[in-house]
Amino acid sequence: MNNDLIGLIIGFLLTIFIYSYIWGDNPLYRLAVHILVGVSAAYAAVVVVDKLLLPFYRDLQDTPSDLALITGLVPLLLGLLLVLKRLPRLAWMGTGTMALLIGVGAAVSLMGALTGTLLPQITAVAHPNPLVNLVITLLTAVTLLTFTFSAKAKNNSEWKRPWWQQIGQGILMITFGALFASVLNTSFILLIERISYFAAQVTQLLS
Repeated sequence: MNNDLIGLIIGFLLTIFIYSYIWGDNPLYRLAVHILVGVSAAYAAVVVVDKLLLPFYRDLQDTPSDLALITGLVPLLLGLLLVLKRLPRLAWMGTGTMALLIGVGAAVSLMGALTGTLLPQITAVAHPNPLVNLVITLLTAVTLLTFTFSAKAKNNSEWKRPWWQQIGQGILMITFGALFASVLNTSFILLIERISYFAAQVTQLLS
């Protein structure tokens, strides 16, 4: 039995395990997920050691200098302090590192969302017709107002949402429906791709 056949069998079994979630949570699905998480964590650890720690150690040996030592030891020290969060008595030592990590991550995510998602989407949906742009702006504002609490109680103690929130709720339902249809379509495409892949591999092995 060659390596290609072993890889094909393992890939087929893991695919079946993943798709078994259609019938609900089960041990086979959890096994596949655990394998995925374990392999991903191991791969990340190997990449960190091979691409970060070992090159830093070699560079430090080749060109030892205070600047290289400081720039390399500072992130290493912060990483070690972050590991201490797992120890109850020493968890406080990693609080500063965690705060720095969250702050930098939030700032990078915010700038990425603004420059990489929000502004390009605004530019992409811009229309030469000012009326279309006005409708898009109004629908966006109404959708955002849906998340404000301004319902009023009627005489029979039932809460009634304002008309603009009802419109925004309808827009959200249409949007979520379109997103769900897109996700479902993508899932079917992936399923067909996997079936085609395994069929092609089996045909190649049998020929």
